Amino acid sequence: MFRSFTFNKMKRRNLIKNLAFGAVAAVAMPTWAKNWTASELPITSILSANEDALLVDIIDTLIPKTDTPGAIEVDVDKFVKAMADSMFSDTGRKAFYGQIPEVDAFAKRKYGSSFANLSPNQKTECLGLIEQNESEKLSGFFKTLKNYAIQGYTSSEWYMTEKAGYEYAPGYGYGCVDVK
Repeated sequence: MFRSFTFNKMKRRNLIKNLAFGAVAAVAMPTWAKNWTASELPITSILSANEDALLVDIIDTLIPKTDTPGAIEVDVDKFVKAMADSMFSDTGRKAFYGQIPEVDAFAKRKYGSSFANLSPNQKTECLGLIEQNESEKLSGFFKTLKNYAIQGYTSSEWYMTEKAGYEYAPGYGYGCVDVK
């Protein structure tokens, strides 16, 4: 009996801690991140052309174009940069963006070629290896990037209107209708 009481008490503590964390995360999230368009994103970081191309390539590998638009077609790369710019301090932002070239270095070590020159299957495999087996910094970068990419895709205007069935103004108003 004592054991179950302790277990239930621990469950309650975890529940309360998780609820508090969720509330803080909801407050900290920028308002534009919930329903966004590319034109209103606050992007302040400047990446080199190579870093930007690599970031786009990674995001395109995560959510490629199929019979539906991929992440790049709905500007998820811009969303990811805006999230990094808004959610990280200057030091955190530099650390986050500093891991982009490390993805290329990892691909060169494992496959003998840059990430851009890998086949689509090799790119997917490479990202899976990074997520599970590489250094904590690179793995953390990738997990954060993946979360931002998924969040950006599922909150994009295209996804919300075409896949989720979101309507900007729910219901329809029928003005001049004859009343009998």
